Amino acid sequence: MEIYVEYALIENFLVDGALLYLAMSAAKQPICLWRLALSAFAGAAFALVFPLLSLPPWLGYLLKFLVGALLCVIALKRQKSWGRYALTVLLFYALSFCFGGGLVAVFEGLGIEYFSAQGGGVLSKVPVGGLLAALAVFVALVKWGIQKMYERKRAVAHIVSCEITHGQTRVRVKGLIDTGNAARYRERAVCFASPDVLYRLFSLEKPPHFMTVRTVSGEKKIGLYPIDRITVFADGEEKVLPGVFLSAAVHMLGKEYQLLLPPL
Repeated sequence: MEIYVEYALIENFLVDGALLYLAMSAAKQPICLWRLALSAFAGAAFALVFPLLSLPPWLGYLLKFLVGALLCVIALKRQKSWGRYALTVLLFYALSFCFGGGLVAVFEGLGIEYFSAQGGGVLSKVPVGGLLAALAVFVALVKWGIQKMYERKRAVAHIVSCEITHGQTRVRVKGLIDTGNAARYRERAVCFASPDVLYRLFSLEKPPHFMTVRTVSGEKKIGLYPIDRITVFADGEEKVLPGVFLSAAVHMLGKEYQLLLPPL
């Protein structure tokens, strides 16, 4: 197999740069472009020199692991804790294994000729454009996954235990503190609960009040049920929301919570 040095350098530079960028994004590390480029270039240069070394397999793998950790150290700004380095290194290893393993799976599925290099790595006859296309798809998928992961983490951080009290009935639910919920009726806050919660509180009673809200599809009226109070348990403290209204909600609620609260 004939290998063009400049193509190999570009491929490894882009792959290392992309994997470092993803690892730093997942670890919430600040991105410094010149550090990232320097680290990616060092990784590409090592990838070209490595096949020329005559090393036993165990030493080859160890060297690649050490160089991978060094690339992360070069790309990162100075950290106060070694834990931040360790997290980024582990993510870089994991992403490298996923990308390499994904390429092998694609090669196997499509019958593309390839072979494993000493100490890890894959060589194939795939054009540079094909590899870059696969890298772009991988980056897009991982970035989407990182975004969803942190969105869910932020949502979970605002989920609290609540107790809804109406007369002699008390219902314990999980509620989401929504800073965007500014709905009010008669100067009182409006919370949105799942239909099953309203049924446990009011059975089949019809709502005694209605208010008009604006949605993307136009204006509509929603029913409101007055309740005595909602007790919110958060950070070891109790906060009471007296005299609020409840309205039925389906689409705005997630699986982890049954009540949409206003800002506390």
